[in-house]
Amino acid sequence: MLSGATAVAALLATYGWASAASAQTTIKVGYSSAYVFDEDADSVSYWNDIKKEFEAAHPNVTLELQPHGGTDTDEMNAIALQYRSPSTTPDVIQLPTTYIGQFQSSGYLLPLDKYLSSSAFWNRFPKNIQDEGRIDGSVYAADIGENNTGMYYNKEMLQKAGIAVPWSPHNWDDILTAARAIKEKVPGVVPLWIAAGTSAGPTGVLQGSGAVIFSSKTPIIYDTKTKKYVIDSPGLRDVLQFYKDVYSAGLGAQLSDLFSPKAVAVPVSLMAQQKLAIALGSNWYGGAWKEKNRHWAEAATAAGATAFPTSQGQSPGQGGTLGGWDVAISKASKNPDLAWDLVNLLQQRKYMVFIATKAGFVPPDTEVAKSPDYVNYAPPFNGEFATFLPYDKLLPSNDGFAVWARGIEEATGQIAQDPTTSVSAALKTLHDTVVNQLGADEVETMQ
Repeated sequence: MLSGATAVAALLATYGWASAASAQTTIKVGYSSAYVFDEDADSVSYWNDIKKEFEAAHPNVTLELQPHGGTDTDEMNAIALQYRSPSTTPDVIQLPTTYIGQFQSSGYLLPLDKYLSSSAFWNRFPKNIQDEGRIDGSVYAADIGENNTGMYYNKEMLQKAGIAVPWSPHNWDDILTAARAIKEKVPGVVPLWIAAGTSAGPTGVLQGSGAVIFSSKTPIIYDTKTKKYVIDSPGLRDVLQFYKDVYSAGLGAQLSDLFSPKAVAVPVSLMAQQKLAIALGSNWYGGAWKEKNRHWAEAATAAGATAFPTSQGQSPGQGGTLGGWDVAISKASKNPDLAWDLVNLLQQRKYMVFIATKAGFVPPDTEVAKSPDYVNYAPPFNGEFATFLPYDKLLPSNDGFAVWARGIEEATGQIAQDPTTSVSAALKTLHDTVVNQLGADEVETMQ
């Protein structure tokens, strides 16, 4: 039997951890306790297990858990207040990908390049996920779970409408054709869910309009070359026309659902209640249908999943948004090596599978994404959405994204409420929102 000291040394070697602390040390980690996981109890279990394992490997270290309730925005606001003083700054934080740029630009985050260069997991991340935390050539955050987008459909409803399954639309016209057929032949259901309006904040872009934009012929929200936000382009015009085609034909959801504070979760319930035929949505739906409050026992056989196609079938043929939750080390940490040990622990397979299945993520590690314990948790959806990951694009994470997101959501909401709104009028809404808050020198028009 291994002695206590030998067992600790074995753990350190297994995970590539730096070293045990020689004096009593505290490492603080700030995280979301009520927003990431589907059930709060799963968050408690996850973090308690991590604390137990981390402290076992570091006998002289206490891992201080700092949970933050509320939404992702509530968590980030609370942590931003902590960053005002080095004495209250957590060593490690869990944060949504859309906040990485804001915290990095404020000088809060430590570059991780020297740690990642020798890490076991990093090379198993696709490049688009590695780039998630990369700013000006350095990486400031490492992903622990991704959300991406695709389409779900009710097989029986499509078949009643004369559409063969499995369904694999090749362009946006194929989606509209299917929705029109469902409206005609399957009355009483919503033909197509496509998020519109501002109720979901930037998450509404992640799980709605962003996927349409990234599948357009101008798949750009933020021009990294000019460092400006795009407020007019051929792709944006096609996107808003697509919204007009959906809502002017009565193919979309009710306004009360679109503008509900819980709009992000509405299509999950509607599909389970047999009230929705097709939904542009996120990877986590499949796992949600295993929950007690949204249970759909027949989901695995009654529903299908397919990639969201590009507007005209142009290469690469599909597209979607990419965004999730990362972990980062605070620049003010007095123990960055120990903080990295914690980040490295969070990337271990058992924790990545747990958070993927219990929070509804696609694992960023390609080996874990193919593992039976992940794929078989919510078949066929987990496996399908893992294959979409390489085609998805990151949403911007700098300060201006929340403003741009508000603008595009006001534009789509305007069309949903009044489908006679012209594309030019909707673009003006986007233009005015972004220019008024960011300034005219922060935006551009692409031809």
